[in-house]
Amino acid sequence: MKLTGLNHITINVIDLDASKRFYEEVFGLEPCGFKDMGDHTLTYYQLPQGVLLELIDYEAKRDPLPVSETQTGTYRHFCLEADSLDELYEICREHGVSVRSAPAFVEKLGRSNMLITDPNGVEIEIFLAG
Repeated sequence: MKLTGLNHITINVIDLDASKRFYEEVFGLEPCGFKDMGDHTLTYYQLPQGVLLELIDYEAKRDPLPVSETQTGTYRHFCLEADSLDELYEICREHGVSVRSAPAFVEKLGRSNMLITDPNGVEIEIFLAG
């Protein structure tokens, strides 16, 4: 047995409309599917390399749990690549996106990155492609 790829990344959304605006306006993604599952809906976006982003909108929502950056045993973030961190930074500023770390070269990683937070509090790291 061997793993053959990554299929999708799922986010339980707080506000579907705000989440859709974020992923469409900041990253330029277009919806590529929708499923009504009864007690929740699934909205899909195509990421590079065939990976899907799945936004789950539950009818019965619970308050988000606070998660700190150093809390162990929890999911931390996902990382995307972009061809221009400076352009993405400006788009984030124009849309009022929470930027946790502006574009910078990280010596120990040997590449540039930035960190932002989506409307659901999900941290997203973006590496400069290359």
